[in-house]
Amino acid sequence: MDYLMDRYVFDNLPFDVGPEARKEWGQRALHAIQWFDWICKYQEVSKIYENHTSFLFGEILFFILAGLTFAHAWRSGTRFVLVWFGILIHALNVENLCYWIPDMDNFWQAQGILTFFGARAPLYILIGIYHMFDYTSFVLMSRLHLPWWAYGPAVGLGAVMLDMPYDIMGIKLVWWTWHDTDPNIYDRMNWVPWNSYYFHASFACSFTWILMYARSKLVEKEYDWRKLPREILCVVFAGMGAFWLGTIQFALLYHPMHDIFKVHSEYTTIAFLSIYALIVIFADRQNKNSSARTGNRYWFDELAAAIAIEYLFFMIAVVISDPVNIVSDGLHQPIGPCNETQKVQTPTGLVLQKKKYFCVDDYDEKYIDFHCVPGGPPQQPEPGVPLEWYAVCGTDYENRAEYIFLIWFICILYGCIWYQIAARSGVTQKDPVKQFKKRVIGAKKDTESKKTK
Repeated sequence: MDYLMDRYVFDNLPFDVGPEARKEWGQRALHAIQWFDWICKYQEVSKIYENHTSFLFGEILFFILAGLTFAHAWRSGTRFVLVWFGILIHALNVENLCYWIPDMDNFWQAQGILTFFGARAPLYILIGIYHMFDYTSFVLMSRLHLPWWAYGPAVGLGAVMLDMPYDIMGIKLVWWTWHDTDPNIYDRMNWVPWNSYYFHASFACSFTWILMYARSKLVEKEYDWRKLPREILCVVFAGMGAFWLGTIQFALLYHPMHDIFKVHSEYTTIAFLSIYALIVIFADRQNKNSSARTGNRYWFDELAAAIAIEYLFFMIAVVISDPVNIVSDGLHQPIGPCNETQKVQTPTGLVLQKKKYFCVDDYDEKYIDFHCVPGGPPQQPEPGVPLEWYAVCGTDYENRAEYIFLIWFICILYGCIWYQIAARSGVTQKDPVKQFKKRVIGAKKDTESKKTK
């Protein structure tokens, strides 16, 4: 850094800079570079293609899907655009809180083309995953014309239907890795924690509920551009508050059942999603709004195309992917002493335990191993210094036919459900725009002058 500052800065100044000032400026420049490096890391596309091909194509996929959701929002009006940006606020809020709260720091994303916040959040997560799942569900579920208390759960269920093939295939293709012993994600199906589905449903529902409540208090049914600051405030409230209302939904069912009574997360998640489904069914069966049954002649829009593209991608990926050749080099659960534990505080007041570090000799994450690492599993560089950045390798399918059956069945089943919602319900609800009469000042003056004459 000293050489660079001397060569390109100090030597080109029209005045001399003393040694102390040079040292101080050099330190400030170093801190600025470190800060920018923490904000965003770049990785060469060719490296990702060589080591983690499926992940590169997954990133490109969700960039395209995010583009389709934004195209829909832009075409549909200001309130839809605001929802799109509200979901971005939600994504930024949730991801950063998950990294900063030790009790929730239990997953590590693969390194993307651009990865933010200390190499923890790939761009496709912030602009891609949340928009595809939450925005798509938010819009399409509005076609059911449900009351507010059922609309939120419907959006939550829709987010789960879009998330499920991504979760199952993403972890198998090492698009991220989980904490090995965290009690909140210990119970899994195909290496996907059951709580992942609980998470997507409760947080998408919470975003919807808060947004609808805020709009009912701060703005009118008609969109008024003069009240744009209030409109923005509504989506900010939803984006910032969804995490906390979603956490309350965890505290009402999952944490008491799991932490106190040791109920398996599979049962709590199925019960939670079933409650959502019952709410939606009750509301839909009692829905007397004729707009919910009109059908939608022009149903295949940007969002329907996005759903079709996502499902087709994973249906093809499960057939042709080769996870055994994957090398994911980046941040993972730190490697350290196998016997050191860490407290996990829960909303019920109980304190659970998890291993603080990843133990390469004793772990239960069979979607990864170290067969591709020269010299075998990595070790701590020195005692007391955990290893955070290292490479893990994908593993082959234990039963590819099982994965093909599961992914194809999910995508076809959910595709049929989305067709019923998108095409056989109503049209997308759009709030009217307040109209203002134009004042023609010139014409008024002409009329007055004629009267004077």
